[in-house]
Amino acid sequence: MTHGSLLLVLAAIVLTGLGAPAAAQTPGTCTVTRVTGQAEVSARGAGTRPAALGLGLGRNATLRTQADGRVTLSCADGLTVVVGPASEIDLQGILDGGSQPFGLRLMRGIAGFLTSGTAENGVQVRTPSAVAAVRSTQWAMQVEDRASAVFTRSGTVFVLAEGGEARLGPGDGVDVTPSGDVGPVTRWGQARIDRFDALLGPDW
Repeated sequence: MTHGSLLLVLAAIVLTGLGAPAAAQTPGTCTVTRVTGQAEVSARGAGTRPAALGLGLGRNATLRTQADGRVTLSCADGLTVVVGPASEIDLQGILDGGSQPFGLRLMRGIAGFLTSGTAENGVQVRTPSAVAAVRSTQWAMQVEDRASAVFTRSGTVFVLAEGGEARLGPGDGVDVTPSGDVGPVTRWGQARIDRFDALLGPDW
């Protein structure tokens, strides 16, 4: 596998509930439930429009936030996605006829993922530089210049890439270089956690 095709894949297997589940969604879709600042949604054949409360995102839609933007999505199977400022995320929806995970691709910026416990097939999130198998209900990722950072608040995350692999527990984080080298697993200090929290906002 070349590093250009490396993916960060998070298959969420829920361990604990997170309170009330998200509103029911059509499989393979997400709905905007909060918008702060500027953000836009685009899709092939449908053009581009501002992100707004209640707007649905179908398969192959792309959400982009500006430097002052933040968007929360309620997705199928009780998944909540919090997209931070200056970020781009693509919605791939249910892959391969519904038997595969719900697919998302984080191209740049930061996103947090919260699962309620109803997902049957998990969630798959891709970035340009690593592959991770996740056993977690709350985790976040950041992509900068094709490098990835992964942090988990609960559960277990297994990160694999060309340059190695790592296992993350609650409070752990890891950095993956653009070429797929996996750094050491560390207990993230409060300052770095606070930076993620500030970027993702109150829904995270």
